[in-house]
Amino acid sequence: MAIIGLLVHALKEEVTAVEKKVSQMEEMTTYGIHEDQYVVVVCETVSDHIEMVMDKIKQLDGVLTLYTTYLTIEDEMDDSGNIETNLSLRKLMKKKPGIDIQ
Repeated sequence: MAIIGLLVHALKEEVTAVEKKVSQMEEMTTYGIHEDQYVVVVCETVSDHIEMVMDKIKQLDGVLTLYTTYLTIEDEMDDSGNIETNLSLRKLMKKKPGIDIQ
């Protein structure tokens, strides 16, 4: 299980509708609107579904972008501290400019 803190940046005239739509998604809990343009969200989902869930939010009318404020997948670690998931952190990090992971 991954826990993700998000700010969903929405058009000011659409922010209330965006909050309502996000709050109706199974994996999401909303915590109000910040500065009339950001929906504060916590998402709990299987780590392999992170990208899919974020894409679902991005597709909503009125959403400009998402900002990840927190991410943990610690509960998927085995006794040795290795992450047990199909999510390839190395692959994700290599997509980021300026980050080189060997």
